[in-house]
Amino acid sequence: MTARMTDEETTPTQDRVIARLLTNDIVEWRIAPGTWLREREIAARFDVSHAPVREAFRHLARIGLVKVVPWRGTFVIDVDDHAANEVYELWKALFGVVCRLASLTMSDRDGRELMHRLVEYKDITQRTDNTFEHIRVSNRIGRFIAKRCNAPLALELLDRVALLARWQHNVYTETYLTEHASEAGRQSAVLYEKLCRHIVAHEADAADQTARELIGVTQASFAEALQEYKDRRVKAKPARRRSKPA
Repeated sequence: MTARMTDEETTPTQDRVIARLLTNDIVEWRIAPGTWLREREIAARFDVSHAPVREAFRHLARIGLVKVVPWRGTFVIDVDDHAANEVYELWKALFGVVCRLASLTMSDRDGRELMHRLVEYKDITQRTDNTFEHIRVSNRIGRFIAKRCNAPLALELLDRVALLARWQHNVYTETYLTEHASEAGRQSAVLYEKLCRHIVAHEADAADQTARELIGVTQASFAEALQEYKDRRVKAKPARRRSKPA
C-alpha cells in the first residue's frame, strides 16, 4: 500500500516532505547505512513522480546523509573513523562558539532558568543510570543555551552537525551503554555544571573551553563504541570461498 501525501504535508512541497521523512528514517537507522535508495521504490512509497524524489535526494546529500553517484544512484553513507571524527570536531567547535556567545548575551532571568534546568539534569543523573534519559535532559539544556546565543547561523550549523551525531550514535548497543556509559555520564554531569556556571558568570573563554571538553567526553566514548560496531560488521561478513583449482 502506498503512503499518500495529505494536503497539510504537501504544503512545504513534496520534495521537502519526502526529504524530511527519509531523514527521520536514516537518522533512526530504519534505513541502514550503506543502503541504496531506489528512485522507483521511493516514488512508489510516496505515490509521486521521480522528480520530487530526485530533489529530495539532493536535500539529503547537502545534509551529508547520502551520496549521489552519477549513473548509479544514491546510497546512505556509512560510519567511518574519519567522518565520525570530523563530525565531533565540528560539534566541539560550534558548541564552543554557541556557549561563548550565550555567556555574552544571556540575561539574568535566562541564567536562573539555565541553573534550574541544571538541577533537573543532576537529579536525573542521580536517580537513574538510564543513559538515554541523561541524553534527553542534557540535550534540552544544550538547546536552551543555543537558543539564547542570539546567533541564528551558528544555531543552524550546530543543528546540522548534531543531526549527523544523532545518526552516528546508533552504533551504541544496550550492552555497551550498560557497561561503559556510567563513567561518561558522571564526567558529563560535572562538566555541564561547570559550563552553566561559566555562562551565567559571563566567562566567555571558560565557557568555550568547557563546552569543547563536554563534547570531547562523548567523542571518546563514541570512539570505543564505533570500534565495537566495526568489529561486529567484520564478523558479520561471510568469508569468501576459494575457487577450486582447475
